[in-house]
Amino acid sequence: MRRKNAAIVGIGLLGASLGMAMKESGYLRSGWTRRPQVTKWALEHDVIDLGYESLEETFASADVLILCVPIPQIIEYIKQYAHRMKPEAILTDIGSVKTVIEEAALSVHARFVGGHPMAGTEKTGPENAFPTLYSNADVFVVPPPGAREEDVREIEHLWQSIGTKTTRLPSKEHDELVAHSSHLAHIIASALTLSILDVEDPEKKRLRFSGCATGFRDTSRIASSSPLMWREIIEHNTPAVVASLETFADSLKALEDLIRRGDFDAFEREFARGKELRDSWMKYKNY
Repeated sequence: MRRKNAAIVGIGLLGASLGMAMKESGYLRSGWTRRPQVTKWALEHDVIDLGYESLEETFASADVLILCVPIPQIIEYIKQYAHRMKPEAILTDIGSVKTVIEEAALSVHARFVGGHPMAGTEKTGPENAFPTLYSNADVFVVPPPGAREEDVREIEHLWQSIGTKTTRLPSKEHDELVAHSSHLAHIIASALTLSILDVEDPEKKRLRFSGCATGFRDTSRIASSSPLMWREIIEHNTPAVVASLETFADSLKALEDLIRRGDFDAFEREFARGKELRDSWMKYKNY
C-alpha cells in the first residue's frame, strides 16, 4: 500500500524533531520551510524524505499536513492555503492555543483536527532538534465540533506511532488547562528572573549572579524561551492566562501571610503539600 504523506510545515526545533521521530512511523515524511537551505539540511540529515519548494505544493500533496509554525502563521496558512488540500486530506497543527486556530479552520471549512504535544525546550531552531523530544509525551488531540471520527483517529495514530500518549479535549477546556499547566510557568519563570537579577547597581548584580546556583538555574530555565513566541501564545489565550495568574497570586499571598504571621508550622505543611504533589507528578510522568 502507498504510504500516507505526512507533510511538516515549519522545520524548526519542533518540526524537525517530529520528522526525526517519525522515521519508523510508516508515513512518508515530507516538508517545507521558508528557508530553502533548511529544507536541504533536513533532507541531508534524514529529517524528511521529500522536500517541497512552495507552500501551495505542500498543501496540495499532503495526506496529513502538520503546521509546526507560530500561532499567527498557523492561522494565516490555514486561511490562505487550506482550500488547496485534497478532499480526503487532514489538516492538523501543534499550536499551544487551540480555540483561535480552530475558529480559523472552521471559517474555511477545513478538514481539521487540532493537536498540541506537551514537549519542547527553551531552545529554538532545527539545529537543536533531537528524535526523542516527544518520547512518552502527552499530546492533546482537539477535534472541532463535527469532526469526523476517522480523522481524529488518524491524528491520534500519528502521535501514538512516535511513542506519545494522546488525550482528547475540546478547545476551550484545552486552553484553560494549558494556561495553568504551561503558560503560567513560563510567566513565573520570567518574573522570577527579573525579580532576582534585574538590579542596576553593578556590584549588587555581581553578587546576585554569584548567589544564584542550580536551584535558580532549574526554576528559571524556561525564562530563556523565545520572547516573541510567548508573546504570541499569551496574546491568543489572555482570559485563561489572567485566571491562572489570579490563582497563582492567591497561593503566593497565602504563603506570604503565613511567613508574616510567623506560622511556620502551617508554612511547613504547605511546603510538604507542594513536595507531595510534585513527587506524585514526577512518578506519573516517569521522570
